[in-house]
Amino acid sequence: MTAETRETARLIRAHGIAALVGLVVSALMGLAVSIKFHAPGFLNGAAALTWGRLRYDHTQGILYAWLGNAFLAFLYYAVPKLAGRGVRSARLGWILFWVWNAVAVLGGWTLVLAGVSQPLEWAEFPLGIAAVIEIAWVLVFLQFLRPLLKVGAGELYVAGWYLLGGGVFTALAYPVGNLAPRFLPGAMGASFSGLWIHDAVGLFITPFAVAIAYFVIPAVTRKPIYSHFYSMVGFWLLFLVYPLNGIHHYVFSSLPMSSQFASEIASLYQGLDVILVVANLLLSIPALGAALRDVPLRFVWTSVVLYLIVSLQGSVQAVMPVNRFVHYSDWVIGHSHLAMIGFASFAAMGGLAHVWERTPGLRMNRRLLGWAYWLLVAGLAGMVADLTMAGIAQGHLWRGPLPWIESVRASGVYWVARTHVGSMLLLGFVVFGLSLFTGKVREAAEERVVEEMEPQTGRAAMWMNTAYAATFGAGLVFFVVSFTVLGILPAVRLHAEMVSEAPRGVVGLTAAEAHGREIYAREGCGYCHTEQVRDTRADIRRFGRPTAVWETSGEYPQIWGTRRIGPDLAREGLLRRADWQLVHLYDPRATAPDSVMPSYAGMFDGGVGRPGRDARDVVAYLATLGRAAGMSAEPPEPAMPATPKLRGADGAAEGKNIFLHNCSGCHGAAGDGKTEGGAALEPPAFDLTGAAMSDGLIWRTLWHGVDGASMPAWHTLPAEQIRAVAAYTATLGQAGELREEERWAPDAVLMEAGRRVYVTHCSRCHGEDGAADGKDAKKKTPYPANFHELKPSYALAARVIHEGVAGTAMQAWPLLTPAEIQAVTFYIRGFSAGAAR
Repeated sequence: MTAETRETARLIRAHGIAALVGLVVSALMGLAVSIKFHAPGFLNGAAALTWGRLRYDHTQGILYAWLGNAFLAFLYYAVPKLAGRGVRSARLGWILFWVWNAVAVLGGWTLVLAGVSQPLEWAEFPLGIAAVIEIAWVLVFLQFLRPLLKVGAGELYVAGWYLLGGGVFTALAYPVGNLAPRFLPGAMGASFSGLWIHDAVGLFITPFAVAIAYFVIPAVTRKPIYSHFYSMVGFWLLFLVYPLNGIHHYVFSSLPMSSQFASEIASLYQGLDVILVVANLLLSIPALGAALRDVPLRFVWTSVVLYLIVSLQGSVQAVMPVNRFVHYSDWVIGHSHLAMIGFASFAAMGGLAHVWERTPGLRMNRRLLGWAYWLLVAGLAGMVADLTMAGIAQGHLWRGPLPWIESVRASGVYWVARTHVGSMLLLGFVVFGLSLFTGKVREAAEERVVEEMEPQTGRAAMWMNTAYAATFGAGLVFFVVSFTVLGILPAVRLHAEMVSEAPRGVVGLTAAEAHGREIYAREGCGYCHTEQVRDTRADIRRFGRPTAVWETSGEYPQIWGTRRIGPDLAREGLLRRADWQLVHLYDPRATAPDSVMPSYAGMFDGGVGRPGRDARDVVAYLATLGRAAGMSAEPPEPAMPATPKLRGADGAAEGKNIFLHNCSGCHGAAGDGKTEGGAALEPPAFDLTGAAMSDGLIWRTLWHGVDGASMPAWHTLPAEQIRAVAAYTATLGQAGELREEERWAPDAVLMEAGRRVYVTHCSRCHGEDGAADGKDAKKKTPYPANFHELKPSYALAARVIHEGVAGTAMQAWPLLTPAEIQAVTFYIRGFSAGAAR
């Protein structure tokens, strides 16, 4: 073994080990993220282990720590054989290894866990790390691509073309996807962000994975590729069409519809290209059964089949009727796993195993490798099936009238199942790693690259080289044109819309609001909540009118999001009060019992009533969402049906279940309001057990909510469910009567004494006859109680009169004696003589 071969083997081993460590660590992060869906408190004690930060590191780890290192290990073996010469130098190789792993991967992971990141899909590492990765791409070019460029274009194997294309076009696309959204606001930046979301897979992952297939298949079968012509057509269609796909991630958005249509058409053409490529690869395996006994080839063959499936799925879900239903759901997450864990990772594992068993001094255990294959196939199939079914269930529920939390409840069983199949995938990864470090030490195996076509000489070679050079130049030009058509031109048009359509008076973020936005971004809130109402019937009915371009003019970068676990927040500032948001931030289950949102109690100084600066700033930012949209009229609230009869009506049992799932977080399971979250609201959650309320008051409160309080409107529930929970609520109120031993005077004396107290202290707000129509009644919200509809118990009235009600105009009256409080309560209760008791 020569010194050069020995050093190459060391680099292959180093990148292989880094890849396997990156794969297992990234999978562990993904498994932790999955567990948090059904156990939100899991690993929630440290800020570094919050859901969003782990999710950021999970995706970036799969992209760079696992796939990046696996591809680099493969390049050290493949490039010398494709180019007929070695790589640039071992010294440059070790510089690349440490820059890629110690600085980019480990540095990026550490910074993200420390709270330094950016909220851009597939670009979550901060800009400093993005710059390091771009430098690493330059090193990749010097180390691997320059040797390939020295080969005549007509003599370069197809695998070499894919490696060249992937390296060059990724280096061009990566900085655009990371920088443009930072300097272009809202919708303008989103057009470039969408391009990188897709190009990370299409221009980086796909070319390297397909290159592995084009290398391994002929190497194992000892047969040439079925058609060199088909392979080159597929190659150029990939790089000509793929950059046009990106905006299909923002279908039905405020981006120009012409750009959306272009991306939709390009997605369909991309599907046709994949059919051509896959057919060419599968036809290159003459004896399938015999060939697949080579386990690395089996991984590659599976990758090729999954490439076809995931690409056709992507083309179909880009079509607007399908996109309208599945977008933002777990269907898309299943599609992503099929692409990254299926197509890309199976190719990387097949390529790595192929290289490993042919590199001298390395071990290989084929039995364990076979077990890893079947574990991963079973785990991936379960994962994709589970997420696809979850996405269908979510899409169906989102189109209906039920509250958003119903889709979270329905998803629970699927999220538990995902954790189990995710554990199987993790086991498969571990077994795959063990297969490369057990077994016999392998000797170097002789291998040559099988030529796909006859080499050209003389004038034919000159014309071939000229044609390939011209085609490559045309590819670069078309790449620039695609970014112009789907990035620059839409940005120019969007800028004009922002300037012409924005109403006067739109203000920017304060320092506190901007800081809150940074926290929102670093914690990955955009991965659970979108900030974009799409132009679909379901979105408009649930969230209001579609997000306009001008509403996003102050967003650097945009946080539109690509997933909805919780509801869209584009209008959140118009819906929820700051006190509700603080309680929800401290303990999401306090306001939404079935929420899977993690608690951010670390932003508080020991209790829900003591928010720290971060908590206050996040809530300040949430209050800005919809502020611009609030300057225009929102669609009217649906008309309230006539008040049904509640007492004695059927449905109270069903209503209890609805109450426990939707109301108990604030009001408590018993309805007495004795919860930490309910007590922290201003005004506090109402004690439903302490007063008898009329049917009309209960019905109106559920339908419209309470102005000035955190009680939301529930008119999004089906009418029969509102009626059921209203019937149950009516059973909770117990006004009670005074026992004889509790009275301090006869009824007539109590009535007169109470009247005097009431006229002196209460009538200005509650009105002379208790109808909430006093002189000061409309000055503050929530409005005073109407005692014709609400009959308080003596205990509730005594507490309210003595302590007041925080967040309302009801002040404390501590100087009133117990006798006076009893008297005025007796008098007030007389107003509701006709109300249900």
